[in-house]
Order: sequence, then C-alpha cells, then structure tokens
Amino acid sequence: MVVEKQILAAGGVIIDESNDSRRVLLVHRPRYDDWSFPKGKLDPGETIEEAALREVREETGLKCRIIRKLTVRRYLYRTRHKGRLKPKTVHYFLMERLNRRIKVPGDEVDLAEWVELGEASRKLTYAQDRKLLDLL
Repeated sequence: MVVEKQILAAGGVIIDESNDSRRVLLVHRPRYDDWSFPKGKLDPGETIEEAALREVREETGLKCRIIRKLTVRRYLYRTRHKGRLKPKTVHYFLMERLNRRIKVPGDEVDLAEWVELGEASRKLTYAQDRKLLDLL
C-alpha cells in the first residue's frame, strides 16, 4: 500500500436560519455521486480561509463570510484511477451567506440544495460529514 503526499483543502458549512427551521447547504458531485459540503484544494499562495470562501463561491455561487472555524478533518481516501491512498486534511468553517442566488457550475458540482439538519444527516454520503453536523 502506497501513501502519497497530503492534500490540503478547505470548505464551508453554510447555515440558513431565515425560515422556521435550520437548514444547511449540501452539494452533489456527479463524478463521485455523493452529497457533501462544498470544499476543495488550496491554490498556491492562498490561505485556508481564502480557499474555503473561494470553493464555496465556485461550487455554489454564494458569497459568504466566515463566522468561525468548525474543525479539521484528516482522513485517507482512495484515488479513482490507480487506487492509491492519499491523506487529506480539510479545514471547515461555519459560514453565513451574503447573497441568495445559488448557481452551480454543472461539471464538478451539479446540484446544491438547502436541507433541514435532520434530513441532511441522512443525505450526506460520508460519516465525517455527518459528524460535522453534530458540531452545530
């Protein structure tokens, strides 16, 4: 088993409390057919916070502001093509949206949906994402 260089990523958990219930924004990635929080790799020279805000904007169209850091998740994932294990560290931030219009790019992310917290726990694909909901 070969373990490769660590991937550093950042993302956001965006909460909407404008209705009677608390909702969270989830994204669907067709390449993996999974539901998760918007996140992605850091660009060169980018801070973790900048990357988190950029990734949320790129995957959902939402401009957000960071409320606070939530957690850091470390895990191994298997690459699709060669099946190698890669360590990944993802920094998650609780965010508030500054605009209302969701616009997904269609390739990397094809859907973004506001989901009530209870339903979100059932819809999320990965256990580490479900644990993020417990922090809220």
